[in-house]
Amino acid sequence: MHKLQKTHPLGELEYSNDNSDVVITICEIPALVNLFAKKEQDNAVMKKLGFNTGPGQVAETGPLKALPLAPNQWVLVSKKDTAAVFARKISEKIEGIGYVSEQSESRVCIRISGPKAHELMSRGCRLDLHPSAVSAGYCAQTTMAQIGVLLHVVDDQTYELYIYSGFARSFWHWITETARQFGSRPQ
Repeated sequence: MHKLQKTHPLGELEYSNDNSDVVITICEIPALVNLFAKKEQDNAVMKKLGFNTGPGQVAETGPLKALPLAPNQWVLVSKKDTAAVFARKISEKIEGIGYVSEQSESRVCIRISGPKAHELMSRGCRLDLHPSAVSAGYCAQTTMAQIGVLLHVVDDQTYELYIYSGFARSFWHWITETARQFGSRPQ
């Protein structure tokens, strides 16, 4: 019997960047869960997990990053735990007031950074991401290249994009082709 081998959706793809104005990086996601608070329990869930976030605002604590999706819903990204351990820890902490769904394999994170990152993002994102409109920590769901993206503005030159794994290759091809306009060349 064959043992299944785990592979990353963008595993063998590489990106060579000759121009430091735009840097595209595939980020490692140790663990990711969707978190749902029961009705009127969102504040209790945030308190139990040690974060506080409002609509469109990411919260980062020592062990995790919380990206809001909708009222009473977040994507939590672990900074160190494995998928099973992270899901279990979160589930135990919020027992009775919420629930989690382990989704570590469901998304890929691509980081766009550099002095021309905003310009690259403006080629495909319909949101106004100019620093005068949004600040570090901003988070929203949007589409880029007709693909759903969970966007996190890390700072005015850095964006993290969480894309569903099934669309990751299509998105990767679009973003690397678009980056050619800035002198970057995919391998």
